[in-house]
Parts: sequence; structure tokens; C-alpha cells
Amino acid sequence: MDVYFYTKLVFKDMAVLKISKNISFKEGTHSDTATRRRMKNEPNEDQLKAMKTVAKKVFEPLRENFGEPIRVNSFFRSIALNKAIGGSRTSQHCAGEAIDIDATNGITNKKLFDYIKKNLDFDQLIWEFGTDKNPDWIHVSYKSTKENRNRVLKAVAEGNPVYEVIEGGKEVAEPEVDISKKKSRKGTVTVKTYLNVRKKPTKDAKVVGKLENAKKVKIISEEPGWYQIKSDKQSGWVSADYIKLKSTKPTSDPEL
Repeated sequence: MDVYFYTKLVFKDMAVLKISKNISFKEGTHSDTATRRRMKNEPNEDQLKAMKTVAKKVFEPLRENFGEPIRVNSFFRSIALNKAIGGSRTSQHCAGEAIDIDATNGITNKKLFDYIKKNLDFDQLIWEFGTDKNPDWIHVSYKSTKENRNRVLKAVAEGNPVYEVIEGGKEVAEPEVDISKKKSRKGTVTVKTYLNVRKKPTKDAKVVGKLENAKKVKIISEEPGWYQIKSDKQSGWVSADYIKLKSTKPTSDPEL
């Protein structure tokens, strides 16, 4: 390999180690599903540029205001990864334009949500499930000053549709849609013992219930590697690895 070309590659790799001051390249591209399936999840130049814009315009101002770490649940998703988790083909995560975040150290997700809504420019801001007092996590996207819709939505597990418009924002063309969150899907638990039901779609989240093998569940939402389910009196998040889906035709959902 040409020495000059090799040197350029090395310095390019070094340059992308940080998306921003408080988001590493590893954090911005991490996915449990991609790791398990050994899938490549790396942005191209345009996608990386978009990620840096989201970080600069939304994440870093938020981080600076609260002065506490903010967890990145999901940022960039390759097309292959997005397909593997059942995401929309027009998902803004695939363009590097959307990030899912979670508050830490006593700061609530509601405080993050309210600050973004009142002080920052954005395309879509979504109150993701939870309660009327606090969302489970926050989805926020950013395109550009001209393209941002300032659209505010709320995801409701039993809602129809799931995504309720709180503020319509600017009058722009509606996003293309194509995945199933409006209409629930069905699945079956496939484990040797039992499956933990967790409060949030993370491995360290509180266990709120357990499901036995062969238990039928209704899937009402999903995140990378996780399904939000409801079964009898139990509801919460479970690992997608242990749910066998019943084949259904896809329905529509907002661009996320």
C-alpha cells in the first residue's frame, strides 16, 4: 500500500474517533444487535457529517446546559442493521440525523425533552412511551435550519396511532412511512427457562417481570435488539433474540 495513502487512512480514522466533545465514534455506532450478528455499522462521510451536526446542534448544547452525562441509546444505524431490527427504510438514524438519548445522575428525561423543545432547533422530538410525567427515553433528529420541522410527538403504547402529534411544527412534506408500530405484531417466547421483562430497552434496566417459554406476546414497539411487549398483565421490554415473530404484513409508522 502506498505510504501516503496509508497515512491518510490512519489520520482519517483518528479524526473520527470523536463525533463531538462528549460522544465517541464507538458510542455513536454501537449496537448490541450488530455486535451479536457481527454486522458492520459504520457511517460514510455524509452520514458522519450529519451525526456531527446533530451532536453540535442538539446533544452538546443539552450536555452543557445540564452538566451531567447523557446516555446515547442509539445513534447511527447502517441500512443492514436497520433492516435487521425492523426499522423504517427512511429512518433518520440511517442518515445519521437522529439520536435516542437517556438522562442520568438525577436529571429526568422530561427535563431534557422540555429543554430541547423550548431552546433548541430540531426536526422531530419524540416523547418515547413512559408516563405523562416522564418518557422512557427521547428521540430527537436534526436536518438543517431550512428543513427542520420542529415537530413534537408522543409515543403511547396503547395509542392508535402510537405516535400522537403534540405540535405539528412547520408545514413541510410528510415523511415516507413503512414499518409496524401502529399495528401490533405477535410473537412467542423461545427460552429454556424464562425471559426477563425490563423497564427499559437496556441490559441493566430494572426487571419488572418474567415470561415462560412458549408464552404468546403482543409487540407494540421496538428498539435495536429489543421489543416492547404486552402479555396478560405484564408489559415492558425484552430481548429480541428470544422472541419468534409471527409473520405479518408491515404497516406504517413515522420516520424515526
